[in-house]
Amino acid sequence: MRKVFWSIGVVFLALGVICAVSGKVDAATNDAQRFKTVGANKQLILVTTPGYKSNKATIQTFERDSKGVWQRKALMYGYIGRNGFAKTMRETVVESPRGKFTIGTAFGRYANPGTKMPYRKTSTRDVWVDDVKSKLYNSWQVLPVNNRWKSAEKLYQPAYNYAFVINYNPLRKPGWGSAIFFHVSSSYTMGCTGTSQANVVKILKWLDPKKKPVIIQTPRTELSRY
Repeated sequence: MRKVFWSIGVVFLALGVICAVSGKVDAATNDAQRFKTVGANKQLILVTTPGYKSNKATIQTFERDSKGVWQRKALMYGYIGRNGFAKTMRETVVESPRGKFTIGTAFGRYANPGTKMPYRKTSTRDVWVDDVKSKLYNSWQVLPVNNRWKSAEKLYQPAYNYAFVINYNPLRKPGWGSAIFFHVSSSYTMGCTGTSQANVVKILKWLDPKKKPVIIQTPRTELSRY
């Protein structure tokens, strides 16, 4: 999202380390196993917070085993928008969208780290348009501007060393929010979801488009929606 908050300070230990977890998770605590909206999906990223106003997130990845049972693959910690999750997402709020979303193009300033997802190496000419009056709102474009928009998020920056698109507002409705990514961050964001670079790379290497990966972002109090 526009004006991504980027802190170059010390990354919290809990954020920078991926917690090793067993693939077997007790059924009573396996959030993914209770979901009813992921029948066609074999990979799931689950981003949760204690409540709407919290910007500190728990990030879990799940994958179906040969019997179709969700198994947790990783547990890590990260951040969402400064003001937590949005009940009504708009361009001007400093919040993250809640919901179930497909995963779009992976991208970064460096070469493909080994993901099977479509990957695009960025340059200083790559931007994401966030001008609500532009016909190109909420889309990836390449400079020069040529009067096509008045504001855009630069994609060639440390927060996007490695990242992927969260397909929020795919119809590009003006003002509904733009430039929602999963990216590198050591603190709250302006609407995206962030975690350490090591975690982002681990997820990118794990993602497989053939397994129809999705991401669910929600306060834990709203898990029953999914």
